[in-house]
Amino acid sequence: MSKKICIGCGIELQSDYPEKNGYLPVTKLEEKGEHYCQRCFKIKNYGKYMPVRLTRDDYRKVVQEEMANSQLAIAVFDIIDFEGSFDDEILDVLREKDSIVVINKLDLIPDEKHPSEVANWVKIRLAEEGIAPLDIAIVSSKNGYGINGIFKKIKHFYPNGVEALVLGVTNVGKSSIVNRLLGLKKVTVSKYPGTTLKSVRNQIPHTKITLVDTPGLIPEGRISDLVCENCNLKMVPANEISRKTFKVSKGRALIIGELLWFKVLNEDDIKPIFSLYAAKDVTFHETNEERLEELLKTDRGDLLTPPCEDCIHDYRKLEKTKHKVIVKTGEELVFKGLGWISVKRGPLNIEITAPRKAGVIIRDAFIKPKR
Repeated sequence: MSKKICIGCGIELQSDYPEKNGYLPVTKLEEKGEHYCQRCFKIKNYGKYMPVRLTRDDYRKVVQEEMANSQLAIAVFDIIDFEGSFDDEILDVLREKDSIVVINKLDLIPDEKHPSEVANWVKIRLAEEGIAPLDIAIVSSKNGYGINGIFKKIKHFYPNGVEALVLGVTNVGKSSIVNRLLGLKKVTVSKYPGTTLKSVRNQIPHTKITLVDTPGLIPEGRISDLVCENCNLKMVPANEISRKTFKVSKGRALIIGELLWFKVLNEDDIKPIFSLYAAKDVTFHETNEERLEELLKTDRGDLLTPPCEDCIHDYRKLEKTKHKVIVKTGEELVFKGLGWISVKRGPLNIEITAPRKAGVIIRDAFIKPKR
């Protein structure tokens, strides 16, 4: 008897162990047609979160198995957390195969940017990683913008059809894009990470294009992955991200949630101006150095969030590190899985305190500061 596969997450279906992945009652499993496992059914119909985390070895095995038969890689990145979308496992595939890079969540970008501006910025950033894709598609899986453009690009480069490997880290909207291309709500989509467990193969109707949706990889360095699932959701923007502008002087400090904080080290006569971008549920609080220490010693869930009361104590136990950085005018300081600072008038000289696992980098500005 051939194996039956969940059409939502790709896991092999079984009816013997309700507590294990792929479970479906035997009466349902024996029915003809396509099936969702119980986990996918609950996610799709009730929005119930049932966590499963793949290891990097699990992910690597799935991708390597599919690479042999796939001629094209379609890599999906989140423009709002672009650096957090990067992972060596995915970049290595892009260096080996022809690729179309899809940049999702155009609708969340503040300060309206034309798609061509986004594409040019992404092209430069990818070139720094030694990647030259066949083309770049700027899309919004939320409203459908640009999805047909992906299809046209695939047809242009592979007019006789192709098997395309769809890659991306968790929370970039990969499965939503696959569903848009299929014209069906078939692949299980969830706001929670780790929904797709195995590769899921689907053919775009009336074409010879097969999409192989792979599991989302949890990359290193994302601050959103260091908190509970509810806080994780709050840190992944669902609407246009919020922005607040600060003009600071030496001795001032800024706390982002209670996730990280920094002290301003500029000389007295230099007052940097910068904008901070993050999801609307992430709080920003400016204070002085003396008050900073006091705030961090008390539970101020009403003022500093996330983390929430369910994960704050575990988060505080994470090993922290301090590092000094100088961000120039026209540069951005990125906190992977959280947000970024765009310096309008610099330099911004600060000492950051953040979890050791947090990814913090400086890049050329995506959102150019307005004068």
